[in-house]
Amino acid sequence: MMNTPKEVTKIAENVGKYKANNRLSKTVVSSILAGMFIAFGGVFTVNSITGLGGVIPFGITKLIYGLTFSLGLILVMVAGAELFTGNSLLIVAFLNKKIGGLKFLKNLLLVWIFNFVGVLIIVTMLVLGKWYLGADSDIATLSLNIGLHKLEYSFVQAFVLGILCNIFVCLAVRLSWTAKTVSGKILAIIFPITAFVGLGFEHSVANMYYLSFAWILKTLGLGANLHGIVTLTWSNIFVHNLLPVTLGNIVGGAIFVGLLYWFLYGREK
Repeated sequence: MMNTPKEVTKIAENVGKYKANNRLSKTVVSSILAGMFIAFGGVFTVNSITGLGGVIPFGITKLIYGLTFSLGLILVMVAGAELFTGNSLLIVAFLNKKIGGLKFLKNLLLVWIFNFVGVLIIVTMLVLGKWYLGADSDIATLSLNIGLHKLEYSFVQAFVLGILCNIFVCLAVRLSWTAKTVSGKILAIIFPITAFVGLGFEHSVANMYYLSFAWILKTLGLGANLHGIVTLTWSNIFVHNLLPVTLGNIVGGAIFVGLLYWFLYGREK
């Protein structure tokens, strides 16, 4: 048994109403947890693919990349936490006039900020634990290369890749709501998340982890000989990645998933 698309759209409305009206303290804590969970996904991914370059085919490496990153959204959806990308689906509650536009935008802003806080907590722990020295420091090298690659996109590229990413993420959220068992939710999440990561689309909260960790490694003096290392600055991180990817994530989730499914199944007559 599963929830129908219409029932899932109603769930989206109810969840949106609940989240937008939740106490500030709960929103903050839930958002920090989600940031930590997504960082865990990034950590698991880097650890899993370190050393695979040139050893196995590109597509298989990307498949492993995506499968391992799925951990992040599984933790968010099953354990329960508030993730910026998924919260773009609050638009369903807004469209049915259950919440105001200001509450919708305020929630997105708060969750984005405290997702970042959660990410930075994990990054700090990784640095203090010197996790990056694993595999003869290959983990550090890969982490730096991932961060540098994410700064190579133009604004438009990053924006479009952000749209594509959150279409998959919000579909994963909707699919998880169709399931009535934990195993069903996990299975529903794995395929869309594996796809967006494997295809190289851009997730703002994941990038908070990859880019901030890379920046810290640079400040520790690692990767000094890597091409483009001087571009790894906070101004470039925000302007060339986090800003366009965040905007793209909002469009992908709120418009291409939230709005369209509301049009199909959620409009109140």
